[in-house]
Amino acid sequence: MRVKIHPLLLVTALAACLAHMFLQVAILFVCVLLHELGHAAVARSLGYKVDQIELLPFGGAVRLLNGDLGCQPRHEAVVAIAGPMVNLGLGWVALAFAASGLSSSEAYQTWVTLNLWIGVFNLLPCLPLDGGRLWRANRSRTIGYARATEGAYRMAFVVSALFMALGVIAFFAGRPHIGALVLGLFLAITAWQGLRDVRIDIIRFLDGKRGRSGSTTRVRALAARMDAPIREVVRQFAPDRVHLVYVLDDAGRVVDIVEEREIIEAVFSGAWDTPVRELSNPAVVDAPTL
Repeated sequence: MRVKIHPLLLVTALAACLAHMFLQVAILFVCVLLHELGHAAVARSLGYKVDQIELLPFGGAVRLLNGDLGCQPRHEAVVAIAGPMVNLGLGWVALAFAASGLSSSEAYQTWVTLNLWIGVFNLLPCLPLDGGRLWRANRSRTIGYARATEGAYRMAFVVSALFMALGVIAFFAGRPHIGALVLGLFLAITAWQGLRDVRIDIIRFLDGKRGRSGSTTRVRALAARMDAPIREVVRQFAPDRVHLVYVLDDAGRVVDIVEEREIIEAVFSGAWDTPVRELSNPAVVDAPTL
């Protein structure tokens, strides 16, 4: 497992050191690394192969070699919660030692503050934060993976606006808080990028469903008009479910049933915008029962 440091993180660290904040930067680096190691350790315990940990200017990311966590909401939730729990656990343990008078140094206080802050911040219910992954894992079974992903990214805009508003209020109150503005801007930019690339997430999710095998999961029924494009149908696909799509004519009558497998194969053959009627064979439904 490799650890990759983003060049912008090095530039940010250098700037902080020039501003005489070397201690804070060093502790922040360790806190973020431990956070990502928590994700990686749980992912490996669930059978995933971790390719690398990438440390970014505002956090980090664990890259997997196999599997898609979105296909198994329980795995995504467990891996997502692991990082914040590492920071919160370290922060509270250190806080208990500090309260007992065993340590009161600046480094110790910084360690407690940063761990607690990283843990709480990452639990906010929006992507790309861990709280957003927990929200998606909880909602994807009912509203579909794509819709849950988009909802978590849109929530990031709300959280971003709150952070930036807090920064503006702090500025006019005479206590400028650049961190709130920067975090708000970071969330807004990453949410915009995430929504822009959401189709890639959906394709990765569908590829994960296509490659999964094993015991039978629950069947989930969907209905779609004959002229509905396939991209709108797959937006409703949920993890841990096998889908049967009832194709409806203009009068709302069922004319065919299309299997999930057929739709996913159509997606990977390039038929993303093809109407679902192209996969339909009404004669199947109209055939007499023997």
